[in-house]
Amino acid sequence: MSKSQQISPGIYKRGPHQFQVKIRRNGASVSRTFETLKAAQSWRAVQVGKITSHDYVDRSKERRTNLRDLLQRYIDEVTPTKKGHRQEANRLRAWMRSDLAPYSIAGIEPSDIASWIADRKAEGKAPTTISNAVNLLSAVFGKAREWGYNIDNPCRGVARPSPRPARFAVMNEDEQRLLIQACERGPQWLPLVVKLALTTGMRQGEIRRLHWDHIHDTHAHLPETKNGTPRNVILTTAGAAVFAELRRELPRRLDGWVFGDPDKLRADGGFTEWQVQQAYADAAKWAEEHLGVKRLTFHDLRHVALTALADYHDNVIELQQTSGHKTLSVLARYINKTPQEAAKRVREREALKRRGAA
Repeated sequence: MSKSQQISPGIYKRGPHQFQVKIRRNGASVSRTFETLKAAQSWRAVQVGKITSHDYVDRSKERRTNLRDLLQRYIDEVTPTKKGHRQEANRLRAWMRSDLAPYSIAGIEPSDIASWIADRKAEGKAPTTISNAVNLLSAVFGKAREWGYNIDNPCRGVARPSPRPARFAVMNEDEQRLLIQACERGPQWLPLVVKLALTTGMRQGEIRRLHWDHIHDTHAHLPETKNGTPRNVILTTAGAAVFAELRRELPRRLDGWVFGDPDKLRADGGFTEWQVQQAYADAAKWAEEHLGVKRLTFHDLRHVALTALADYHDNVIELQQTSGHKTLSVLARYINKTPQEAAKRVREREALKRRGAA
């Protein structure tokens, strides 16, 4: 007997208890080996029926492509088109180091994503960090379908971690002064960046993208924001004073950026997220250890600022225009008045109304 003997259409005997099925129909090619002829014949009949009735889907490309390959293509073709491309590339490379990276994209299931989430929660990762990572991976799978991969998105329908309760960030004027004092130990720009955060409520990324062409006496225009919608940040007297200080203290750049090009690396004259985060973290730690100032994150400064700015706006809609929040429910987390403060404001308005009616 030859090494491989055809014993019926599409079925070959390759040795004892080895019956190989080979099917080539309508451009599809599949094969599988069975221990019995009966099993081989049964499987062949099912597969031929699927192919000829157009129910068969060839997923060989999906099986050959692993998640690491897909992520790399996304990094090469899609990520460079985005504003925060460096940060996104770093998050995608984290997925490339995960246990799921070698998996075929056809084999990744919602249960795999759920397990990944559970592992990150066990590591103590923040719910927002986990959700953002899964949402990014979901975008990659969505793009894969545009590229012609016949796969379901395993991230769809998987429950994300519940967000933590909103942080109650409070910092009085003395604590703000001490924090800025600690920042003066760092780069020349650091205390100015922190002052802007505390007086305008702008996000870190928005501060990094400030350009002198968009700075006016009354407001700072932000062409690019986190929400993708341009907005004007109304400047209080304190906010305008910080920009005046910036003009005095920092050398004027030829490219017009206030601090540096936000899309370039530090070595190329850029002003990166990592620069700000690292410098601020060092200053906040020093302020806590040497000055007794409670350590807050940089984003907490936005909370502190908006809580203060709420007193200078007529209503929450006006505050929303300054803050850039898309929904009032999210903005409400940043407005923290004690019951005593709220009662005082209500009674003041009540007294004004009564005097007006008298």
